[in-house]
Amino acid sequence: MRKKAGFTLTELIIVIAVLGLLAAVGVPSYLSYLPKYRLRSAARDLYSNLHLAKMAAIKTNQKCRVNYRVNPDQYTVSLLNKTVRLNDYGSGVKFHGPNNKTFAVGTITFNSRGTSNAGYAYLSNSGNTDYYRVGPLTSGAIKLQRWSKGAWK
Repeated sequence: MRKKAGFTLTELIIVIAVLGLLAAVGVPSYLSYLPKYRLRSAARDLYSNLHLAKMAAIKTNQKCRVNYRVNPDQYTVSLLNKTVRLNDYGSGVKFHGPNNKTFAVGTITFNSRGTSNAGYAYLSNSGNTDYYRVGPLTSGAIKLQRWSKGAWK
């Protein structure tokens, strides 16, 4: 007699049912995490672009400006000829913080010494469930903070 190799129809149905159950449990968790991930990504990119603007100002011995705008929510970095649109991140990422703040100043200007005017930009997701603020101090140090339990950390 010859041996038959393979799976029975019952085994395949059980495997498909288990995979369906795992998907039913995992997909909602993933979808609830996605807006937080996208917001954090946008905040970290803004943080990085502020550092790039500071370094470009020092390197070229010129002022480098970061201009914030709403409608649409975006910012531009002058010396880098770079425009970043927050809606490209998805999940409703926008300039919006606690108490309806968007940004402290409309333009951050780094000089050739790397110092700048101070001012935070506030970011949130579509549900306004998470907030980040990113911005330089007058010394040129750039801070990235998350709103947690009623305080910036």
